[in-house]
Amino acid sequence: MKPVATIDVLPSGGKKIFKNDTFVKIISIPIVAIVVVNSTKIITNEKYGLLVLLTNYIFFIALAWLIWEGNVRLMIYLKKNFPVSFAAYYKSILTLYSIVITYTAFVAFSGLGLWLAFSSEDTDSLNRLFSAVAVIVVLAMFVASVYEIFYLSEEQADTVKRAKQLDIAKTHAELVALKNQIDPHFIFNSLNTLSYLISTDPSNARLYNDTLAKVYHYILFNREKNLVLVREEIEFLSNFFYLLKIRFGNAIDMLIEIDSLQAEELCVPPISLQILLENAIKHNELSEHNPLTIHISVSPNFIVVRNRIIKKTYQQPTAGSGLKNLDNRYKLLTAKNIIVYKTADDFIVKLPVLNAKK
Repeated sequence: MKPVATIDVLPSGGKKIFKNDTFVKIISIPIVAIVVVNSTKIITNEKYGLLVLLTNYIFFIALAWLIWEGNVRLMIYLKKNFPVSFAAYYKSILTLYSIVITYTAFVAFSGLGLWLAFSSEDTDSLNRLFSAVAVIVVLAMFVASVYEIFYLSEEQADTVKRAKQLDIAKTHAELVALKNQIDPHFIFNSLNTLSYLISTDPSNARLYNDTLAKVYHYILFNREKNLVLVREEIEFLSNFFYLLKIRFGNAIDMLIEIDSLQAEELCVPPISLQILLENAIKHNELSEHNPLTIHISVSPNFIVVRNRIIKKTYQQPTAGSGLKNLDNRYKLLTAKNIIVYKTADDFIVKLPVLNAKK
């Protein structure tokens, strides 16, 4: 099953981390290498000819590059694979410094120790080796701190940018939701159905009216929220489906397989399931002899909405704005994407869910 539409989004730690540090490394690494080995006197320049001396300094620069670049790669790996909350940030810094110290000390001690073993330095240079390693570790921690400061600045700028994008997307989503629900045709059909029920079935007419009020109340009440509990979304969806059921009768059906515990623990953007329900009804033929059934269930990290494909005799062209808008909201809210794909018989949409306790 090949996805029809997916949008790849890296975790927040994976975006263009330390992308523009090439020039800094080209300038800084040779300078740091030369200054450290001379300030700690681990090398006695007078003991070497020009060619051997140049070879030694190339080795020191390569070792400095290995330490610098290795620490950068480790930081990128930690940011990508172990994102932390604000509350756990200080623990992550301690972990970062521990890794930097361990890696730097090991590489510096191994590299310089190996060089000393084959160099012309005196055998009493072990103290200078420890001094050089200590200086290198301190410098590595300083460089890691600078990188972390730039990373946090970039994160803050990205957060501000995403917040602005989210405000725009929320406004658009509100307009789309209200347009879809407070559409003249929808109101006309709802009022016609209500009028018919009043004259033929007054008890159901009152229930229909109350349900219609609940649908609009949910939309208006939750339009400012980013996320709602799955339980709330399912209650809204059930009310909305009741209105559709009155209109389409046995031509549609809905099966929800989500237990109460999952419904209380998971969150989704408001009106997201309703968009998928409308999408299924819009793109499939409805008839009582071949009813359309929408299945809603939970798989690990996703709510899965599935319906059998019943092709319409005449399919009107559509812009697909509902799914695109929903996908955009998910990107901004969760840095994840919805997954849409088809099998030979079914149309399936997978919505990422968030745990309400986190």
